Amino acid sequence: MSARRLYVSGYTPTSGGTGAGITVFDRPAGDADWRAVQVVEADDPSFLVLTEGALHAVSETTEGRVLSYTVSAGELVASSVAASGGAAPCHIALDPASGALVVTNYTAGTFAVLSADASDPARLSRVLALPVGRGPVLDRQGEPHAHNVTPTPWGTVLVSDLGTDRFFEVRVDPVTLEPSYLRAYAMPAGSGPRHFAWHGEQLLITGELDGRLHVLSHSDDGFAVDYSVAAYDTGRPGGEALLSHVESVGGLVYVAVRGRDTITVLAPSEAAGGRLSVLAEVPCGGSWPRHFALDGGALYVANQLSHTVAVLPLDERGVPGAPTVQIELGSPACVLFA
Repeated sequence: MSARRLYVSGYTPTSGGTGAGITVFDRPAGDADWRAVQVVEADDPSFLVLTEGALHAVSETTEGRVLSYTVSAGELVASSVAASGGAAPCHIALDPASGALVVTNYTAGTFAVLSADASDPARLSRVLALPVGRGPVLDRQGEPHAHNVTPTPWGTVLVSDLGTDRFFEVRVDPVTLEPSYLRAYAMPAGSGPRHFAWHGEQLLITGELDGRLHVLSHSDDGFAVDYSVAAYDTGRPGGEALLSHVESVGGLVYVAVRGRDTITVLAPSEAAGGRLSVLAEVPCGGSWPRHFALDGGALYVANQLSHTVAVLPLDERGVPGAPTVQIELGSPACVLFA
């Protein structure tokens, strides 16, 4: 069944974007067309997450804020604002084990935890600074840069550090919400780990800087990289491959490739011994695919620099085709269905 509500956030003039904040779209039952029903002004709401009865956004500004809204009769109502725990928060998620919001602050190089209670005006962030380090890509890896966070099936969370080619496993105390480090894992030098996705029992990590998808397994000894594969068609000409978002759906893996402005689909290959390999690389329907989401047999791609969300239908193989719809709005950053 297709979703009936869509939230799209966008970069605003605060960072040179053209978006207004968060746009709410509605699609009545039986209707194929989305209609904008509300625009909420906010500074650089770069990532969104839904909890029960509330929507939360990180405001990717120097001050760093978490903006929370209650959902009332289908509309967003501003409820509270909390410090994100550092400058330029770029990702937010819900930790099911603690019921808390977890946030990564890119410029500050910190990870923070705060209550998911949107109506609490006194929420405080419990902050962990990522350990000092750097990577070999001098203009991007001079210091820690927390980028993404994802829960594990066993009750911890993982935090990627694009700046030091590491990711960290963190436990959040379910009572105090205090985070604590459990272990650090090294990634290939210069990979710039960005986004996580679970692919069955395997962990996928996009390397923003090396253009590779890294596939990891987990055992009692922790995580280990099983193999890495170029997340685009190396035989096809294109621009610089700066990977962003990744999703695993129905045995297929989708990766957004900025610079080349494409979506890559990877699938297990018999020729590669069951490892993931590129099934197809197709245009993203715009420029600079920052994020995407799947719904109703289509891929919705937030193309930041062409100011559209492109709706790409999936064929019988699960490969996106040419866009059937272009939803125009300024500098889209995140697409979220409800």
